Amino acid sequence: MATAGKVNVTPLEEKTPDDEPVTYPSKQEAKNAFKALLESFNVQSDWTWEHAMREIINDKRYGALKTLGERKQAFNEYLGQRRKLEAEERRVRQKKAREEFTKMLEECKELTSSIKWSKAVSMFENDERFKAVEKNRDREDLFDSFMVDLERKEKEKAAEEHRHNITEYRKYLESCDFIKVNSQWRKIIDRLEDDERYLRLEKIDRLLIYQDYIRDMEKEEEEGKKIQKEQTRRAERKNRDEFRKLMEGHASAGILTAKTHWRDYCLKVKDSAEYQAVASNTSGSTPRELFEDVAEELEVKFYEDKVRVKDAMKSGKVSMVSTWTFEDFRAGVLDNLGHPLISEINLELVYKELLERAKEKEEKEAKKRQRIADDFTRLLHTFKEITLSSTWEECKPLVEESYEFKSVGEESSAKEIFEEYIAHLQEKAKEKERKREEEKVRKEKEREEKEKRKDKERKERDREREREKGKERSKKDDTDSDTADANDSYGYKDDKKREKEKERKHRKRHQSASDEVYSDKEEKESKRSRRQSSDRKKSRKHAHSPVSDGESRHKKHKRDHRDSSRRNGGYEELEDGEVGEDGEIQQS
Repeated sequence: MATAGKVNVTPLEEKTPDDEPVTYPSKQEAKNAFKALLESFNVQSDWTWEHAMREIINDKRYGALKTLGERKQAFNEYLGQRRKLEAEERRVRQKKAREEFTKMLEECKELTSSIKWSKAVSMFENDERFKAVEKNRDREDLFDSFMVDLERKEKEKAAEEHRHNITEYRKYLESCDFIKVNSQWRKIIDRLEDDERYLRLEKIDRLLIYQDYIRDMEKEEEEGKKIQKEQTRRAERKNRDEFRKLMEGHASAGILTAKTHWRDYCLKVKDSAEYQAVASNTSGSTPRELFEDVAEELEVKFYEDKVRVKDAMKSGKVSMVSTWTFEDFRAGVLDNLGHPLISEINLELVYKELLERAKEKEEKEAKKRQRIADDFTRLLHTFKEITLSSTWEECKPLVEESYEFKSVGEESSAKEIFEEYIAHLQEKAKEKERKREEEKVRKEKEREEKEKRKDKERKERDREREREKGKERSKKDDTDSDTADANDSYGYKDDKKREKEKERKHRKRHQSASDEVYSDKEEKESKRSRRQSSDRKKSRKHAHSPVSDGESRHKKHKRDHRDSSRRNGGYEELEDGEVGEDGEIQQS
């Protein structure tokens, strides 16, 4: 409304439209209606207020807001929202373009992580999806990002394939029954080379996987050993517990006591299942060690019970006698034992031990008395006055002052020893007389046997002489017919041998005296002449003997050869260094 003195100027933007404005219940709804007006006219984010007002001023919704400031404020809010919307649309559009660009790259099978951007441009420049990304820098960035992802995927794929190959190769190794824990790589590699699963991997990978497999086998074997060892340990512990229960049962039954020795107990239980099980254990306590543990407990209990029994005997003034039975012993100590009661087993063991000690004491006393008696007997033996007919009254003065007599104690005991000594002397005298008679009888018997042997030997000699005479007569008859032939065949050799022997002896005795040589020569010549005459007699004797003409000629030849040798002086028969008949020494 115009005021006085002023020009009523109405701005263009404040001109009221012809239509009546719409009324809205709230200011916010009015603002929303105004923004809807701007949106219906597609007001852009880069429009000015004047530009927008010229487009919308004639719309009745223009008057939804009453003041210009409210309209401009709503307009600015709309522009801000519009810019955000356009930016979002642009972002979505660019995002889609980028996605399509990436999809284009993914669809290309020839594209690898090693391709450069310059080559990729030539590959995709005609594709609409390539052009949809407006800026070249954005395209290159998208390409680089895709290449990074592609390289990562390729590596992941290669790694996955490598893991798969490793898994397959490991399964292959596990299927090879010839691979053991101690197998060496260089010895089994030839048997693996032909398999495809082996060839897919590098050499170092094959070796490393094989080593891992061997280590796993070792661990598995070690685990198996540990499990087996634990099972064995539990089983062996159970065996020991069972054997200990067996011994406890035997202890209750009196089979095993504090005085039982391992060797005796082992003979009783060696065939039992409990003992066999413990004996088969490879570790832990042995059956003997378990026995010693139980025996030690029994010994402790036995010692305590023995002390109680001794105290009871001392308080009751009971002395052990070697003639007591177990019932006598129990009756003597039972009233003074008190509580707790001692087991019958330990009570009987105490009884046996005390009884044995009582017997040992009595044996020692008996040995002492015997030693004193022996000393006194040796003393009696030293006296020559004591004879077979001596009496105690006669000999008492000889010994009554001696230490041995006093050691005996009572005179009655000494007299008893003396009488035993006299009886021993008498028995000894009788034994000596008996031996003398036996010796006499033995000598008489030997003399008779000797006479019998002499008669038998004389008869044997007579029979032997008769047999020898018979043999000589038969030999004489047999040898008379053979003597001539034997002398004729071997006479020459025997004569020659005897002749050489005599010549050697002659040379040794008379080598230095020539006159003795000549005399020896004459002697030999005379012997030869006698031997020749003997040979002629033998030849005449056997001239008509039943021998062949060839044998006669052979004998004649021998005689002629012998005679010629003798005529030649016999030098041919001399050996080196021998003296000939002329006194010369033959040299070789």
